[in-house]
Amino acid sequence: MNRQAATPKGFERRVQDLQLGLVPDPRQAAKVEIPLPTLLVALVASMVTRARSLRVVEQRTAGMALKHCGFMGLKRRIADNSFGKVLPRLEVGPLVGCLHRLVKAEHRRGNLEPSRLAMGTAAIDGKNVGTVRWHDLCRIFDLEPAQASAIEVKQRLSEQYPEAQLCVPEQGEPYALMRVHTVTLVSSNAALCVHLRPIAGCTNEIGSMCDLLDELKEAYGRTRLFGRTTTDSGNTSLAAMSKVIDHGWHYFAQMKSELGDIYAEAKRQLGKRRWQRAHATYSDAQNGKAVTYHLWRYDLGEQGWLKWTHARQLIRVQRVSEDPTTGKEIVGNRYYISSETPAALDPGAALLVSRAHWRCEDETHWTADAEMQEDRRRLAWSRHPNGILVVAVLRMVAIAILAMARRLSRMGYSRETPSWGQVAEHFLMQLCGSILITEAFDAI
Repeated sequence: MNRQAATPKGFERRVQDLQLGLVPDPRQAAKVEIPLPTLLVALVASMVTRARSLRVVEQRTAGMALKHCGFMGLKRRIADNSFGKVLPRLEVGPLVGCLHRLVKAEHRRGNLEPSRLAMGTAAIDGKNVGTVRWHDLCRIFDLEPAQASAIEVKQRLSEQYPEAQLCVPEQGEPYALMRVHTVTLVSSNAALCVHLRPIAGCTNEIGSMCDLLDELKEAYGRTRLFGRTTTDSGNTSLAAMSKVIDHGWHYFAQMKSELGDIYAEAKRQLGKRRWQRAHATYSDAQNGKAVTYHLWRYDLGEQGWLKWTHARQLIRVQRVSEDPTTGKEIVGNRYYISSETPAALDPGAALLVSRAHWRCEDETHWTADAEMQEDRRRLAWSRHPNGILVVAVLRMVAIAILAMARRLSRMGYSRETPSWGQVAEHFLMQLCGSILITEAFDAI
């Protein structure tokens, strides 16, 4: 790279921003051999270098200890079971606080300015971060899988791990889903995950929205990091959007028929408008197809509409995808409601916001799934309900560090932004490259 930020110094600076020493250690002090911050540094460093399992984490610690002689407390190899035992016992809240401190530090450095949009914008979306299989659930509660009942396991989950949602299929064994809300800053070049909150097993995404917004206000209310939130239809409700307004933000929310009258009004006002009279149009090439976006809007005035007194405009976005080889077209429509006036959010800006929301999928969820292999079952970092959530937070921290390194780096031959894999490989070479086993490196 001509300019690259994937260096030991850059990694150390961001780990210091986390203030891992503030995370409570659940172990007995007399039996602690390796400090908790050292274990957490090893986990984050391994995720940044795309370790696939705790066994590989053990190899990474050996490499960093040999190359850097005590880098950030890593003086020797740490066994994989040391991590496996501590992950289920950690608290999620303090680790999310570490993520907040990292984001605020980057914000103070000026690295999170709204360069993609005119206003700081945070996209809210839900995600399943792990599945706990039946035999793992029974093992956690010391039950015999063949004799345990779903009712008994569900009762124990609600008491000890309320974030787990037990699913009982018609065929096959029950299992538990671990779901979270993620909040991604989609207005800056580096789309960082700025918050993560588990979704309780007894509710759904929309039922957790108000509590999520309260936590966002407490974490970032004074920072002016963002002034607008975007949501998909599964997180949109009158109560949630009213909470957004109460916290001093604007909303740009997708709607579906479940919202009732306001959605019907949007279809009535905008559903039959033709592309020739669109207020904004944008064309692009995606995956070999020609894609065109058309946007129409309807001004609700200063009074809003019915109980949506804070709503100011309704928006329809049509996406037309054409395959040049077959000529086949696929047409889709999405409807949105916004609290910003047409003067404050013009059609062109609204089209940018509607597309920017999906950066939460492309650069947060996709990166976790494809680059970090979050959905990997065979070598999961943890098969414990709480451990899965702890790993999810640490993974968002690692992705944030990689995202910042990508933003600050440029390829020497093209001046382009490096890929996720290129940045991870640079971290790997910088942190433990001198002792890499050739076969292990080639496998990456």
